[in-house]
Amino acid sequence: MTSYLQAELISTGAELLSGRSVNTHARLLGERLARLGIALRRDTTIPDDLRTIQRVLQDAMQRVDLVFVSGGLGPTNDDITRQAVAEILKRRVVTDEASLRTLRERMRRAGRAMNAARERQAQIVEGATALSNAVGAAPGQRIEYADKVLFLLPGPPAEFEAVLDDHVVPWLREQLAGGTALRERILLVCGLAEADIVQRFEAADFPPAGIATAYCAGAGRVEVRLHPDSDTSEAALDQATDRAAALLGEAVYARERVELEELVGHRLKAQGQTLASAESCTGGLIGERITSVSGSSAWYLGGIISYADAVKVRELGVDSEVLAREGAVSDAVVRQMAEGVRTRFAADYGLAVTGIAGPSGGTTDKPVGLVHIAVAHPDGTTAERHVFPGNRATVREWTCRAALMLLQKVLPVA
Repeated sequence: MTSYLQAELISTGAELLSGRSVNTHARLLGERLARLGIALRRDTTIPDDLRTIQRVLQDAMQRVDLVFVSGGLGPTNDDITRQAVAEILKRRVVTDEASLRTLRERMRRAGRAMNAARERQAQIVEGATALSNAVGAAPGQRIEYADKVLFLLPGPPAEFEAVLDDHVVPWLREQLAGGTALRERILLVCGLAEADIVQRFEAADFPPAGIATAYCAGAGRVEVRLHPDSDTSEAALDQATDRAAALLGEAVYARERVELEELVGHRLKAQGQTLASAESCTGGLIGERITSVSGSSAWYLGGIISYADAVKVRELGVDSEVLAREGAVSDAVVRQMAEGVRTRFAADYGLAVTGIAGPSGGTTDKPVGLVHIAVAHPDGTTAERHVFPGNRATVREWTCRAALMLLQKVLPVA
């Protein structure tokens, strides 16, 4: 088969239903498939139960030609996806010798003993193509059955993504060569809530005919998607995207899916400049975001978690009299924090945040959600004041994104 228009995902695992693990597979798979012009129409999460897996899989195969199943490929007794699929297709479960050799070599290098439980991870459904797993033990599988294609993928997120990107996406792209990709444009927005974006659009009578908008909102960020109907030209889609960007102004930081920490990292690296951070209310979350970017050691020097006032004075050089007079959550203090960490690390840029994440600690003058952010840079210090909504975790997340947003505004464009 050379074209796939719709797909379904079946996510297995009791841990997904109990809340012990967050299921991110649909988001990742949907994004990858959309680039190929394939719509992910359904994600069904079910427990590790043989009959349930079989019933849900058979239903999916009646609706679509492309079915993904995640989880249940490991070494434990409840890893039964292979068995469930094999029984439906009336095939055996067999050992893939190449996968077994790879697994044995990996165990040898790690100094671990090979046993029967580990060997089960090299088993596949008879006739399946094993898809090597670069970050885990169990391979993925591609099974072509009648006019259907099934992909069995490992459950752990890093393994799911590795097999998806290394094998599934390239294979689908080859099968769909010459097909039409899903047309869409995206704007990544920071600092405006979803309702604020909608209000701006409605006030400007946007979008125009032939364009539909969709939104994916998270703490501190909204992804705006523009989809044309079949009669809308690429030029009209681009024109609508430009207008949407103009309506949202500086809140738009990218027109492709990229994290703010990646964006600022690219700019700092291109300019050969460095960054240091000082965090109070975020407690290291900004540093965690930055260091999640591969290669960030080339431009990020380090940070100080200055939660206590004494640390702000001792480590960042904040004036104790200013601290006493203005309070820790103030414009004056955050500016000194940014300047202090820039000096302490001899960095080109110093990024600092201080705020009241709540739920306690707020006053009439300084409510919960109040945050001050500053960036010390070669031309001075730039600061912002915000009051963010939500609980403690949400305020901290908004603060991280707003801090990185302010930094990217200050940085020269690479």
